[in-house]
Amino acid sequence: MNNQIIKIGVILITFSLSLTACSGFFEKDNTPTPSPLINYTPEVAPQLLWSAKVGVGATGNDYLKMSPAVSEMAIYAASTNGTVTSINKATGRVNWQTNVRMPITTGPGVGNGIVVIGTRHGEITALQQINGRQRWKTSIPGELIAAPAVSDGAVVVKAVDGYTRALSVIDGHELWSFQQVEPNLILRGSSAPLIRNRNIIVGYANGNLAKLNLHDGQLLWLQAVAVPEGAFAIQRMIDIDADPIVYDYHIYVATYQGKISSLDWTSGQVRWTHDISSYTGMSADNDTVYVSDAKGHIWAFSADGGLVRWRQNKLEYRIISGPAIMGHYVVVGDAQGYLHWLSKRDGHFAGRVSLGSAVYAAPIAENNVLYTLTNSGYLSAYKLRQ
Repeated sequence: MNNQIIKIGVILITFSLSLTACSGFFEKDNTPTPSPLINYTPEVAPQLLWSAKVGVGATGNDYLKMSPAVSEMAIYAASTNGTVTSINKATGRVNWQTNVRMPITTGPGVGNGIVVIGTRHGEITALQQINGRQRWKTSIPGELIAAPAVSDGAVVVKAVDGYTRALSVIDGHELWSFQQVEPNLILRGSSAPLIRNRNIIVGYANGNLAKLNLHDGQLLWLQAVAVPEGAFAIQRMIDIDADPIVYDYHIYVATYQGKISSLDWTSGQVRWTHDISSYTGMSADNDTVYVSDAKGHIWAFSADGGLVRWRQNKLEYRIISGPAIMGHYVVVGDAQGYLHWLSKRDGHFAGRVSLGSAVYAAPIAENNVLYTLTNSGYLSAYKLRQ
């Protein structure tokens, strides 16, 4: 297709390669049936603290994770109808709500006093964190799906064309850009850049992970996490769509149809690797890395050597979110509208709650409270009663 980037629904790819694209690759939908909910003995009782309507959520056939972002006192959510909302984390009351009059396709990035969102047409808007008023607006040539990262005077955005750009927090002018050549066929999703210690970790659809200097965009190292294999383009898709994470100076990154790897922060050298296919997300603690895979399985790997500690496969084909760590439990949402609490020790089910709408964005756990955003645009907070 003359080097045109084809954006494919992640959900459909996950399900037996029943794809839709610009001209349609497949006509038959062979989507497997989601696994039924299993019976279990509850160990915890999730208690709803508050719930707030923050927009219409992700609509249509788009797979948009659009995860919320948290600050010390507030949590921020963006909606595809252009609404950006700041919610008091303790009470669930709306601090402010602004409509930017554009179809938002990224979750918000928060930092340095601003909240930043992007659109499929490359428009970027920065709002004042305190009141939601527009600080500045700019645009870049490229579709935005990944949430911006904001820190140390820079807004870092990654477009689906392989360009990573740093913009000024003050007025949005471009500070520098860095590009990786992306394949023609990519997933309908994109991992967010991660800023740590004035450096940026960013993953690309070609399977490469880069570490850049935040000040000038200089490449510090580039590591191939996965190598494309297979005769057909669809078999060679190795996108890094799960957001990379950093824990104790170790980087964890996963690819679609590829691997999960642990890399050294300083050198980018691979510490360990394991075959897996993931596009949703990961979380980590002192000794374990948790990841949701493309089939709906949840894995626990030892942080030091990558050995499999357990795997929970009873959520197969339920299109689960990335995991969050909440005390002694790992929490994931699914497309059927449920949150699931699993034991960190062995992955058995410990709790469940119905939200009534799909959960694509990974929940966020902080100070023993879990925040979750549904596809219908409700942001809710839960704590556990044991």
